[in-house]
Amino acid sequence: MAKRHLNDQQRRNIEQRNAREVDNEDLRPGLVVAHHGKQVMLEDSESGERHGCTVKQTLGAVATGDRVRWRENADGRGSVEFVEARRSLLIRPDTLGKPRLMAANIDQVLITIAPVPEPNASVIDRAIVAALDLPAEPLLLINKVDRLNAGQRQVMRDFVAEWVGAGVDVVEVSATTGEGIDLLKARLHGHQSLFVGLSGVGKSSLVAALMPVGEDILVGAISEHSQEGKHTTRTSTLYHLPTGGDVVDAPGVRDFGVWAMTVEAVRRGFGEIENAAQHCRFSNCTHRAEPDCAVKQAVAQGMITARRYQSFLEMMDKLATQSPGA
Repeated sequence: MAKRHLNDQQRRNIEQRNAREVDNEDLRPGLVVAHHGKQVMLEDSESGERHGCTVKQTLGAVATGDRVRWRENADGRGSVEFVEARRSLLIRPDTLGKPRLMAANIDQVLITIAPVPEPNASVIDRAIVAALDLPAEPLLLINKVDRLNAGQRQVMRDFVAEWVGAGVDVVEVSATTGEGIDLLKARLHGHQSLFVGLSGVGKSSLVAALMPVGEDILVGAISEHSQEGKHTTRTSTLYHLPTGGDVVDAPGVRDFGVWAMTVEAVRRGFGEIENAAQHCRFSNCTHRAEPDCAVKQAVAQGMITARRYQSFLEMMDKLATQSPGA
């Protein structure tokens, strides 16, 4: 079915109606802390109480972290009537290629990896692109370091070195032993953060380590057969940290796509390539076959890793083959 396009008058009517609804004394401010299909769990901003709510159909999709206005009904349940303007919204394509809202109003993305399941460098690249495009600060977490001996830990440090060289900070943590947890708490203080990563890397275990003992956090395990994580977290859930800041625990993924990826977003995600590109002979250099390409020279000299260079080209190739509006 073709989308119905609104004319200017219809848009103005909607904006005026939304403005009236926001000013309506019956509407109360709230925060979406979890999303369950057509239902959301909402936290009243004034009382702190939580209510199951439906979402007004004309609002479209809402996300965990959305600031909203809502109305409590006679049966104690509520209805979300208005979504406040978002500072950011992270969207990724689902397995069917449809947009999936992960979290709203975040300013930090915690890209979590672990020894098992084996880290995927391309997933990390795409997550960094998505974070910087919000904009939000990417932070790479190496979890489960208690399972690594000295040699294995150095291998993991060597693995993340290319992102460190590109300006991404790394924190080594263990939800089991508590190593690095205080440092992580300091990095989370005052921020609205989102955990992303492959299924089974221990995102929910890290949330549990950050929260008071007894807090209800659902934690899963690794499938011994496939070495892949079980999708314990079914929906993005927001938690208030006692040390300050909020974190959203998102469902694990087996891949990570960037919704509505743009050339500008890819360039931001590969800052070392963008910096080198300033010295190319041609301003429109594609960093492939052009002469005097500073990017290719940097790769040859080891200043840019060959893997990051190939990852950049693959993303640019994908952009070139995307149909308009894809």
